[in-house]
Amino acid sequence: MRSPRLRRNPPPATAAAAAPAPDQFRPGDLVEVLPDEPGYHGAHFPASVTASHANPRGYTVAYDGSGCPLGEVVAASQLRPRPPDAPRGVPPAEHAVVDAFKGGAWWVGVALGGGRAAAGGRVAVCFPETREVVKFDAADVRPHLEWVAGEWLSPENMGISKTMPYKKGTQVEVAKLEGNSVVAWFSAAVEKAIWKSSLLVDYNCSKNDGSVLPKEIVDLKHIRPRPQHASAIIFCINDEVEGFQGNGWWLGVITDVHPEFRYTFKAAHSGKEIQLDQKALRLRYDWTHDQWQQVTQMIPGLFYMLLPTFHNNVTKKFAKGSKVEVTSNDDGFHGAWFQGTALKYVNNKILVEYDALKADDEITPLTEAIEVQHVRPCPPDIPVTSGFNLLDEVDACWNDGWWVGVISKVNSGDRNFGALLTVGPANFHALNRAVLLCYPGPPYLE
Repeated sequence: MRSPRLRRNPPPATAAAAAPAPDQFRPGDLVEVLPDEPGYHGAHFPASVTASHANPRGYTVAYDGSGCPLGEVVAASQLRPRPPDAPRGVPPAEHAVVDAFKGGAWWVGVALGGGRAAAGGRVAVCFPETREVVKFDAADVRPHLEWVAGEWLSPENMGISKTMPYKKGTQVEVAKLEGNSVVAWFSAAVEKAIWKSSLLVDYNCSKNDGSVLPKEIVDLKHIRPRPQHASAIIFCINDEVEGFQGNGWWLGVITDVHPEFRYTFKAAHSGKEIQLDQKALRLRYDWTHDQWQQVTQMIPGLFYMLLPTFHNNVTKKFAKGSKVEVTSNDDGFHGAWFQGTALKYVNNKILVEYDALKADDEITPLTEAIEVQHVRPCPPDIPVTSGFNLLDEVDACWNDGWWVGVISKVNSGDRNFGALLTVGPANFHALNRAVLLCYPGPPYLE
């Protein structure tokens, strides 16, 4: 859609007596074009008809002030007559639906009053889709009218849409936008519905400095019901969540898990990481087609709605004296599992005494409190009777632990039936070497 040149004082509309029948225009008729392209919702471009077309039905139009001799063909459904003249310079009522002239078009907005109108006859207009507030000369603001079945109707006469889902007093959440993206949700109450798809909301929270957030007019697509989802769950790394900070719920992801149900939360819009308590987190759900859609699909066995149940399961699985294996996220130890014995479970951690790792005195077995997600029961013993094949994924016992790797060479002629195992690059960073597995006999470095 070509946007016509800015023109502060468009030519006056023709008298209503000469208005054509609905969607029937003749060359020379003054019209307004309502584009359907993204970014032009609510715009009405003044133009004149230069030709009509039967199949498909449409019209060639020339935009006011465009200076372009070539016309543009638009569908009949995108045209309407120009509305009748209205008295200019009269300040509109507060929250009246108006058209404001900018960028060569009339844009639908909501007039603001109560001290927000500027001096000198200027009018503040809010555009709910973007929440932008712009001050206009009163001459560039007109009452909004709708062309319905051959007659002009004002929003006051049309009334509030019966499909409006939120009534006065309804508790909702309002999206905070950065550009065209939602970055957070803030709690608010609906104070007033404004015509088709706009709501005046009163926030239930304040700014970081303690000042009250002002009331705001918001498009319906940026409002959702208040979620009713429980937050007493165990979160996992990479879960898409919403974290509560600065009086709002911010979109982000879990990047680390800590003792006592604390998590590292990374905000999606800024990349900033902070630690949050479990109560300040909730799984992310999107409000789509009037229903909640869970964004992260939880892995069975990791989603626990009741913390006591989770505690009991862990206590049974890692009872005192049970044999376990422990892994680590530290560089150089990815993919390694170290055997030990579970001593007790306290505050989402398991106290483990290692079989092979020693304390600083090099004599006493090392004892550590390990987070639950880094501990597993020892896997069952699987006898090896026919050796290994190329590219088999295996664990290799080396350097006091079992290391994940892939068989990269099989030495079938070796009397010990050797197999060359290469450490997987996806599991190792600081450590990059090969291990020779021998059966029977202990493993040794190549």
